Amino acid sequence: MIVEDTGSKMLEIMGMGTTLCYQCGECTVSCPVGEFTGEKISVRSIIRAAQIGQEYYDNIWACATCKLCENYCPRNVDIVNIILAVRTMAFSKRKAPEKIEKVIWDIFENGNPWGGKKKERAKWAEGMEIKDASEGVDVLLYVGCEAAYDPKQHGNVRSIAEILRRAGVNFGILGNNERCCGEPLKNAGEIEYLEELVSQNIDQFEGTGAKIIVTVSPHCSKMFKEVYRKAGLKIEVMHYTEYLNRLYSEGLIKFKVGNSENVTYHDPCLLSRGEGVIEEPRDLLKASGFKIVEMKDYGKNSICCGGGGNRMFLEFKGKRLADVRTDQAIETGTGIIVTACPYCNMNLHDSVKTRAINIKVMELAELLKERIE
Repeated sequence: MIVEDTGSKMLEIMGMGTTLCYQCGECTVSCPVGEFTGEKISVRSIIRAAQIGQEYYDNIWACATCKLCENYCPRNVDIVNIILAVRTMAFSKRKAPEKIEKVIWDIFENGNPWGGKKKERAKWAEGMEIKDASEGVDVLLYVGCEAAYDPKQHGNVRSIAEILRRAGVNFGILGNNERCCGEPLKNAGEIEYLEELVSQNIDQFEGTGAKIIVTVSPHCSKMFKEVYRKAGLKIEVMHYTEYLNRLYSEGLIKFKVGNSENVTYHDPCLLSRGEGVIEEPRDLLKASGFKIVEMKDYGKNSICCGGGGNRMFLEFKGKRLADVRTDQAIETGTGIIVTACPYCNMNLHDSVKTRAINIKVMELAELLKERIE
């Protein structure tokens, strides 16, 4: 069946780069979902269907949007955005998984995809007396949904806030008024509501007078740098690893170097491949006295934790990508996996816990806080 009713916007997205593809299959071969989990996903078939305007929804929801396929594509095809465009078609035809529909309703009703209560969004900050950003700040610390509602992430968010405070940064948070960045909507193909949410958030951000937005999650920073920028956001956006590295470079934070402990660093997909932030977290680890032992796949070749592309909200059979990653971490012989993404933190934690592996998973800011002078 040839698609005729998807709308000019969808066809425009699908036309971006699809003609570049000459069906070599590198995308399918390099896809970590297909390689490690046992799930069948033919990226090449998805792209081919998009080229000819044919409906093809086979396993499109399994894609982690990790961009590893784009890393190996010899023609620089915009593969992930094409898959998201296909999801937009699927969503418009009510072919999205039921759990994805629930995620969308949770964002609409509660401002987050987890169903957490609005009044508990800033619970992580209790006792810290962090400034309300609506009073006017230089830096807006955007926490994000996962970091706000998952207790395992609270230590990292509090660490970031404490480091900013010690550096003398005039920062604040939106507290219980903070809303989802909208990435789950983008990944679901719910574009109409996404545009509404983006507009509301931009108005709220600009109302703080902030010159910089610092995010906890790379999923949020990538949304702000790309989707929000196109929608008119003018404020500079940085992931917290970028901003802390800037503060260190400017001499606003200093480290008391402790024991030279060996760690391995897991590159979040959207931070490394998506935003090109690879050296900044490593520079911070080295500056604070840690020695990095790299895993087999690192930097732009890093293996996804399995949480992107809305996979966090769905269930899949087969081996988990997080297990593949923790196996690689064990091979380094280190005792700590460091990462800088709430999704990665959660999935790697679950992998270690469920398999009773003797290795710690820590967010970068938690390690750094202990070594700030």
